[in-house]
Amino acid sequence: MTKIEFKQIWVASVDIEADSGYDFMNLIDCSDFNNEALPNYIGAWANVIIQSATINEALSLLEIGLKEKNLKIKFIDKIENMYSLIEDNDVNVDIIKEAEWLYSSQYRFMISDKLWPYVND
Repeated sequence: MTKIEFKQIWVASVDIEADSGYDFMNLIDCSDFNNEALPNYIGAWANVIIQSATINEALSLLEIGLKEKNLKIKFIDKIENMYSLIEDNDVNVDIIKEAEWLYSSQYRFMISDKLWPYVND
């Protein structure tokens, strides 16, 4: 993937929650917790990678992609262009590899790495 192609990749830091009518705990994979007693998570922070030509389209795809998973945006902390992140050395190699995979696939949206769930304070 060339540096210029990274201009079509966006990384968003998003606070997500279950869409209306869904329980957040039923939407996330908790298999790594080995039957431990889990708190009742109500949402999570996620890094989402989106392939699109413009930031407006990226925002639209972000909403559509989460909706397909019965999730919705609670808050967008930031959305940044992958090209700029690479230029500023402000992105780790794992996210770059995920972005390269996304760019070479038929998909345009992916949740990067893992979710950071939280409970109601």
